[in-house]
Amino acid sequence: GNWALIVVAGAIGAAVGVVGAKRVKMTAMPQMVALFNGVGGGAAALVAFAEFHSLAPARGRIGGTEIVSIVLSALIGSISFAGSLIAFAKLQELIGGRPIVFPGQNIVNGLIVAGAAAFGIAAIVGVQSQWVIVGLILLALTFGVMFVLPIGGADMPVVISLLNAFTGLAAAATGFVLGNNVLIVAGALVGASGTLLTILM
Repeated sequence: GNWALIVVAGAIGAAVGVVGAKRVKMTAMPQMVALFNGVGGGAAALVAFAEFHSLAPARGRIGGTEIVSIVLSALIGSISFAGSLIAFAKLQELIGGRPIVFPGQNIVNGLIVAGAAAFGIAAIVGVQSQWVIVGLILLALTFGVMFVLPIGGADMPVVISLLNAFTGLAAAATGFVLGNNVLIVAGALVGASGTLLTILM
């Protein structure tokens, strides 16, 4: 509810966005899109964590749509954030553009997803301590990294499109957390268009 902080944060974010967009070369636009998209997913996850931190002590137990939305926003937003950063790093040649694979990778990924799902289910059924949400976010971040590493640089635009859809879904879930209809509609629009674009690509 502090309007001064909101205005200052908005001004800083706008300045960074404008300067970054004006300075980037057109050939580097995909990695800029990946970076901005990752920031959106990270913001959704942070809002989910902040709302959990605020609501859990006040109510004792968060129920219904709110806890499901918090879990989905934290999960999908964290995957999008970490995956987008890896996509940016590959396109920017900060790490190798070739697929990075290792034996048993699918099993490891499956265990990570199962662990994140277990934390999410635990939060929904009532184990609502901070470490559960932190564990969920950490595993989701790990899966975001593991999800993009095996994909080569040539396919990165498709991955960025998919991660963009993830960010939209995370934003829509955040809209349910905050009771914000505009965020729900905008997030659903991005999620749907990003999914369709991914399929077409």
